[in-house]
Amino acid sequence: MGTWQIRKEEILHKVIDEGLRKGYRFIDTAQVYGNEAAIGRILGYLLPQHNLKREDIWITSKLAPANAGAAAARKSIEDSLKHLQVDYIDLLLIHWPGSSLKSENPKNKILREESWKIMGEMMKEGKLKSIGVSNFEISHLEELKKVSNVVPAVEYHPHFHQDDLVKYCNDNNIHFQAYSSLGSPTYREKLSKEPVIIKLAEKYGVSVPVILLGFAYCQGISILPRTTNPEHVVCNYEVTKRSISENDISLMLALKVEHKTCWDPRLVV
Repeated sequence: MGTWQIRKEEILHKVIDEGLRKGYRFIDTAQVYGNEAAIGRILGYLLPQHNLKREDIWITSKLAPANAGAAAARKSIEDSLKHLQVDYIDLLLIHWPGSSLKSENPKNKILREESWKIMGEMMKEGKLKSIGVSNFEISHLEELKKVSNVVPAVEYHPHFHQDDLVKYCNDNNIHFQAYSSLGSPTYREKLSKEPVIIKLAEKYGVSVPVILLGFAYCQGISILPRTTNPEHVVCNYEVTKRSISENDISLMLALKVEHKTCWDPRLVV
């Protein structure tokens, strides 16, 4: 369950409640989302209501670009633990390869390495169960390759699928995780009107969002569907009950449109 852009605690409570009821056990957040504290309060209340314990769910958060570097990284991660009201975070990602959305900071590489070192230390301390990266390109991954395996999370949908990056991850035993599987809010309508997607939704008797989620899910790629509507929480979960054929996945992979809706990390040094 993605929580990007959802800061109102009442809405978060409703969608997380419905998600836990339906079977969701993975909640994705980030320091820059500004909702870690709300999620901590909500889980503290809801987990007992659903007869769940902390170890029954998976929480992913992300180190904000502004918190890159040794001292800032450790302090911000300690703050995330307090906000989420947990003793450990299941997966902590470096959210962005740069210290800001700008690409030219010459210290980016050093800051990435410092952040990664601190995250490794906190993993040994038991405060992080696993660590990884988000929005990294192959060049960024190569820098960390000698240190450890990493877990990239990148925008991934039929109009933006970096096949070379997926292959790189598969070849290097790195789990690939997608975000914006439905396209960003500004691009979702156009992606949903793609004729191939519409035909496949009709073929499988499901909604267009389920096909878009299934594009990644049926390739073994993790997905983070985000919604403020509890009814959509239920609809999105249908993807776990569907199987899209390799041939139909290939039809979507063959689409020649390339449109990245979120920030582009390919220019970050």
